[in-house]
Amino acid sequence: MDVILPGGLWESGQRQRRARFRALDGRVELELAEAVAAAANVPDAVTRLLAAALERLGDGQPTPERVASLCVADRKQLMRLLDARLGGESRWHSARCRKCDAPFDFPLRLSSLPVGEAGEGYPFARVCHAQAEWILRLPNGADQAAVADIEALPRARAVLLGRILVEGPPDSVPHRIEDEAFWSRIETALEAVAPALIERVRATCPECGAENVIEPEPYPLLRRDGSRLLLDVHRLAGYYHWSETDILALPRRRRQRYLDLIDAARGMQS
Repeated sequence: MDVILPGGLWESGQRQRRARFRALDGRVELELAEAVAAAANVPDAVTRLLAAALERLGDGQPTPERVASLCVADRKQLMRLLDARLGGESRWHSARCRKCDAPFDFPLRLSSLPVGEAGEGYPFARVCHAQAEWILRLPNGADQAAVADIEALPRARAVLLGRILVEGPPDSVPHRIEDEAFWSRIETALEAVAPALIERVRATCPECGAENVIEPEPYPLLRRDGSRLLLDVHRLAGYYHWSETDILALPRRRRQRYLDLIDAARGMQS
């Protein structure tokens, strides 16, 4: 499956926007489950998952380093598409009304939400503040991983800015770490060049009619493990007496079809 990235990998002065997912079978799914289990934090898990799930990234291999160099919006969009390919994308989401506090469900497929392309100058943004000017690079997965375990906001900001600063007077940066006006300008400038990924949706409460702004979980795929896959292998091995290697080599849809046939033979609704 080929994908056009809304942002793209910036490498050697060129923007590469094509990516391709690997064909899905049990071997790939097992790799994905093991990738999540081995991750140190959420950004690392996303990098490991996408490196295992992709066949190509731009004009080269999807190494962890190249996947980590993708902007955050590209990584989120790829994770949404991967979740949908694995059949795990939720059709219904749960929320609690901000007005009446009643729980309710609403329909949404994250992979079907429109995505706006990156702005002019991607992945670089110009920030002017207090008679100084900086050129910053849009944060990527490696930057997220670098600050993931830093709890103190000033320290996280300092590390992040040190990584994404391309040009500008570095000596004027440290004393602005806690300058909220400075950070507001940074956020505005970066948002202007970042791909427009919808991360908040509106849903109406069926109880009181109030409109709610909801932020769906960005990486539901990270909650999945390999237990369902191993159960599929167990069922197929027990019924057909196939080896684990043969079962894992089956395309995902064919494996599911055999499971449906087992259910039908046992009188269960497929």
